Amino acid sequence: MPDTTLAPAPPEFPRPDSSTEQINTVAARLRTSEERNSEMRKKVILLEQNMLSNHKRAMSEIKSLQSELNELKRTVQGVEDKIITIIKELRLTSRKEDIEVLRKYIELWDPVRFVTRETVDKIVEEKLRGKTKEEEE
Repeated sequence: MPDTTLAPAPPEFPRPDSSTEQINTVAARLRTSEERNSEMRKKVILLEQNMLSNHKRAMSEIKSLQSELNELKRTVQGVEDKIITIIKELRLTSRKEDIEVLRKYIELWDPVRFVTRETVDKIVEEKLRGKTKEEEE
């Protein structure tokens, strides 16, 4: 069987009988609204303070990151300068072909067989002495 009972009716607020009761009711509602407004202001102030502190912290972190980035840029620039210097120095070094040409000349001249000026002078003196001794005899 279907339920034939009716849903309960919403509660009705008592109607104030006199104007003083109406003023008291309005005043109570006004106090409640003011309290809510005051609480909302406190929350907004707290949110603003939190936002300001977070903003300051974020700005200090950004400044720190910027200084680190600038330091990295200087370091990279220094490394690039050193690499360029190394490349220039390497361009001034001898190539394999140049070394091979020098090796061939050295083998051709055979500097191990060279004599010093002093040695030549001694040899010449000895030869001259030898000739003078032969002529005396």
